[in-house]
Amino acid sequence: MTALLLALLLTAAFATVIVLGRGRFGSTDVVDRDAQRLCAELTAMGSADHR
Repeated sequence: MTALLLALLLTAAFATVIVLGRGRFGSTDVVDRDAQRLCAELTAMGSADHR
């Protein structure tokens, strides 16, 4: 019984660490340069005066 409770406690603690630590790893704060470039090009094409 104690082993089961300990396993559940460790699983819950691990899940909490995973959920709370998601912002520290991965590519969440990476700036998408291609998207910025595409947006700038579309804005430039839309505002260009082609006569």
